[in-house]
Amino acid sequence: MKGTVKNVVFIIWATPFNTVVFPEALRMAIGQTVCDNRVSLLLIGDGVWNALNLAPHMIGRPDIHESMELFSACGVRVFADVVSLREREISEYESHIEEINRTEAYFLITNADVVMNFR
Repeated sequence: MKGTVKNVVFIIWATPFNTVVFPEALRMAIGQTVCDNRVSLLLIGDGVWNALNLAPHMIGRPDIHESMELFSACGVRVFADVVSLREREISEYESHIEEINRTEAYFLITNADVVMNFR
C-alpha cells in the first residue's frame, strides 16, 4: 500500500573489504528511508567486522563513515549479533552499533515486512 511505513531489515554477512556488498547495502538502506520506512541493519557472521572503526579508503575501498553518520540522522539502527562479535573476539566497535542477542535478532527479522540479505 502506498504511504504505509514498512519495517525493512538489511542483514549483512559480508566482510568489509572483499566486495562492495557492504557499501552497496548501506546505499540501499539510506534509499529506503526516503519513503519513511523503519530501516535496521543487522551485522551477523563475518558481517560484524563492519562494526570496527576501519579506514577502507586506505586500500581503495569505499569509505562508509559518511553513510554511517547519515544513518543516525535518518533513524536507521545498526545491530551486531553478540555471538558473532564474541566468536571473532571483537569487543570495541563504533558507538552507534547496538549489540543484539540471537533471540532479539530473530524477532527483528520475523517482524520485518522486507528482509534483504547481503552475503
